[in-house]
Order: sequence, then C-alpha cells, then structure tokens
Amino acid sequence: MAVREPVRRLGRPPKSQDQRQRILREAAQAMATVGYEQCSLASIAKALDLTPPALYHYFPTKQSIFSEIAMTTVKGIFEYVSGEIDTTRRYAEQLQQMMLAHARYFDTNYWMMIATIAGYGGITRREIEHLDEFEAYRSRYEKLLLAILRGGTKSGEFRDIDVHSIARSILQLLNITRWYRPDGQKTAADFAAESFDLVYRSLVPHVVDIPSTTR
Repeated sequence: MAVREPVRRLGRPPKSQDQRQRILREAAQAMATVGYEQCSLASIAKALDLTPPALYHYFPTKQSIFSEIAMTTVKGIFEYVSGEIDTTRRYAEQLQQMMLAHARYFDTNYWMMIATIAGYGGITRREIEHLDEFEAYRSRYEKLLLAILRGGTKSGEFRDIDVHSIARSILQLLNITRWYRPDGQKTAADFAAESFDLVYRSLVPHVVDIPSTTR
C-alpha cells in the first residue's frame, strides 16, 4: 500500500519566521529611540517577553540583529520601489511613482527605516555585516533614480541638468525622518507628493501640467 505524502499547508509562514520579524521590529524601534549603543540584547528580550537564551536562538549578537534590520530594509525598499515604476510611462510619471513608492515603504516600515538610516549615518555603519552587499543595494537604488533623470534629459522632457546633483537633492527630500511622524496629520506620501511638485517644476522647461498624484 502506497504511503501518502503529508499535505503541505498553505497560509501563515512558519512561526520561527514570524518570531524573527517580531524581534527585528522591536529591536529597530529600540535602536531608533534609545540608540544602538544603549540598546542591549537583554532589553530587547525583555520588551519581547523572551528569555535571553530564546533570543539568542534567533540572533546570537546585537550586531547580527542590526545587520539583518539594515539588509532587510535596503533590499526591501529597492525591490518594492523598482516594482512600482512603470517604465512605459513618461519620465516625470516614473519619477513620481518612485517618490511615492519610497514614501509608502517608509510609512509601512517606519522603525526599520529609521534604525537603518540612523545607524548607517553614524558609527553603527561598521556593525553591518556584509557591508559590500548593503552598499550594492544602495547603489542600485540610486541608479534607478539616475536612469529616470537621464532618460528625461535625453528625451527633452527635462531640462539639461546635472543628474547626480538633482538625484542627491531628491534623495534628501525623501529623507523625512526629522519631520515625519506616523501619527501626524500628513502621511509620508503627502510629503513625497509635495516634494515631487517642487522637483517637477524645476525639471521641466515649461510647466504645463503636473501629473496627477496616484497613491
């Protein structure tokens, strides 16, 4: 008699994966609020109602937690934003799609983004394991933006611009960590829409209309 293979159930991911994500979110909020140096594995375990050995089962060191926060965030935003850009549309619309998608990802992954930005901008950068891979994703993300700006310039849709300078300015506008709050009156997409309007007026030779914002 043939032995039936057990049925593989679909639906929720394994509990261990859920737990890893819960640890990353809690640790990201702690690192973003009290700082990486002040945040300890013991305090993270306590906030999660875990014993230290239970936390060590998933992450042996604080460095390994921050490394996964940073890599998850930089890879996640690249994959999400690149998937939201329709390369068949006008370059101005592609730029708008990129900026709004960036803001939506920021909003949905607020503490992960805050911890990554703060850590990368400070001494915690040296704590990132596989830093070369992290930097490669940052470079690929910037290249998405540069491709849009170069395309718009080459086609005549945008003025003749220094694409690298404009790209840096746009990325600075999208870094809304200092004035955006999840419980505020404006969403991250609201800030991104306002920034896009400003950028659009400076890029096009003659402003006829601003692409309608889609969120």
